[in-house]
Amino acid sequence: MKRNVKVVLSVAVLVLLVASVGVYSFVPGSPPDGYGPFVVEEGESIDSVTDRLVEAGYVRNRTAFGWSLLWSGLSTRIQPGQHDLTGSGSYGGIVRRLAEPDESELEVTLLLREGETLRDLHGSLLDLGLTEAADDLFALAGRPAAVGTADVQVMDRLKGEYDFLSSVPDGLGLEGFLFPDTYRLYRNASAYDVIHRLLDNFGQKAWLETGLASSPLVGRTPFEVVTMASILEREVRGIEDMRLVSDIFWRRLDAGMPLQADSTVNYATGGSRPSVSYEDTRFDSPFNTYLYRGLPVGPIGNPGAESIRAALSPEPNGFWYFLTDAEGVVHYARSLDEHNSNKSSFLKR
Repeated sequence: MKRNVKVVLSVAVLVLLVASVGVYSFVPGSPPDGYGPFVVEEGESIDSVTDRLVEAGYVRNRTAFGWSLLWSGLSTRIQPGQHDLTGSGSYGGIVRRLAEPDESELEVTLLLREGETLRDLHGSLLDLGLTEAADDLFALAGRPAAVGTADVQVMDRLKGEYDFLSSVPDGLGLEGFLFPDTYRLYRNASAYDVIHRLLDNFGQKAWLETGLASSPLVGRTPFEVVTMASILEREVRGIEDMRLVSDIFWRRLDAGMPLQADSTVNYATGGSRPSVSYEDTRFDSPFNTYLYRGLPVGPIGNPGAESIRAALSPEPNGFWYFLTDAEGVVHYARSLDEHNSNKSSFLKR
């Protein structure tokens, strides 16, 4: 009887000891500030992984961590690659994260550059292997250089979510509002997921930070400003030239003059000529500002923050014409004769 009592007491003491040790030993530590994802090398042994976890500060007690490995049954399923172990909560949590696939393999990097279009976004999604998102993109966001191709119900729902879409006319999609930036996307992201990420970013970096929401251009809707910004993005480089050309284009509109922006023709035709042909300028499209006066029916790409600021803050000047030479230098003119002279001098035939 006494022996049984001793055994029970010994077990109780052992349990209390393990519990007291576990309060500290089974709680993960923290690596130094700036320590990135924990990387498991291909073919690395579990002993080596454990050593480096201790060295990095994630594991305070090697023995306790060993028990967690044993109890998890995952010691032979540790995956090579990058693993974010922050906030794991326990040694068991660390083990489970190490047994998951490389997190970098679950994501892709999408780069949408300033001025790129829905065509470019579609191509990038295909290149990244996001084929389902690419297949659904045009149905949700509209086809480039087309009117009436976006899903009406989707657009109505998005207009309810994002104030900056309220001035988008019926029949048009999201071209112009998919903010250019670098994005990390899951490989199974849907077109709707992609659209929301880009629209959220527009809301912060274009709608709020450029002043588009709080300081609109007098007499112009946010949609018109974004449309102008998309033209500036493709016509000239640099904020100074963008602001000068912004003033030229706004004044042309007020005077009833055609914009005659080559970039709008290229968007309509799908071309990329720096100087479009006469035949191209006859291409019938509501985006063609040679054929139709006023702004194009909608944006011709997705502008960055600088071009939106330029559209909002034109620099007053006395010019009516401009051209950009092969080196990207902009030449301005006050009259058509001066402009034609610039053409002869600076545009290669």
